[in-house]
Amino acid sequence: MSPERSIRRRALIGSTALVAGAAGSAVWGRESGPELLMVTAALEPFTSPPRHPLGEGMDIDLAREALLRGGNYRLRVVHVPWRRVLAELKAGQADFSAGVHNTAERRQFLAYSQRYGNAVRYDFYTRRGSGLSVRGLADLAGRRVGLMAGAEYPSPLQAAMSGRAERAADLHTLLRMLAAGRVDVVVGNELPARWLVQHQPYGPQLERQPYTHDTGTPTQMAFSRQRPGFEAALAAMNRGLGLLAKEQRWAALQTRYVGG
Repeated sequence: MSPERSIRRRALIGSTALVAGAAGSAVWGRESGPELLMVTAALEPFTSPPRHPLGEGMDIDLAREALLRGGNYRLRVVHVPWRRVLAELKAGQADFSAGVHNTAERRQFLAYSQRYGNAVRYDFYTRRGSGLSVRGLADLAGRRVGLMAGAEYPSPLQAAMSGRAERAADLHTLLRMLAAGRVDVVVGNELPARWLVQHQPYGPQLERQPYTHDTGTPTQMAFSRQRPGFEAALAAMNRGLGLLAKEQRWAALQTRYVGG
């Protein structure tokens, strides 16, 4: 069965929503409202590939629960490369995605939810035994730095890079490039980078540097302004996120996926 058919099948099977809570499972209701299409690129543990044993990922779980609680929406999820996520949202071919950085350019075609989860933080990885040390942004000067194609990085980080930037479609590919010696440093979103280094064969070859860059940028859901009814869907998302924030649902999801 193709991934797309599998996603559609799970969406139909999952019309009755079972939501796992900190102390067990609670049935919140039946998804009987309009269907929303979420496009996302795999970035564990936020968004997992189809049929992942741990579940759909923290962002997808939270979005599904928030939309159910806030407006009884049904959710269908399709995985595409990151560049296509933005292209489909801009063209109005999908309703929303999660974890899309908020920029002036993107606000022209996206409407953002209230914040959820943690602020965006970046870790820096080097090859074990390379002798390189990153204790601040200044240490990136002259280095070959690995970045994700299509991702938006904060201005201070970009300004600190005077060497060559190498871009790849995803963080997994960047870390493999680092292990192979094709870049000196990889900049990775904190939790996904740690996840990959912990779970992939190249992990022991890499080491996390002591510096973490906290951008202070909120994590938000982003809705396409080109989709009919996006205002109502966004309002439902915000209602649901507000309820889940009071219940500290994000902390519970992090404990489930990465152990806290």
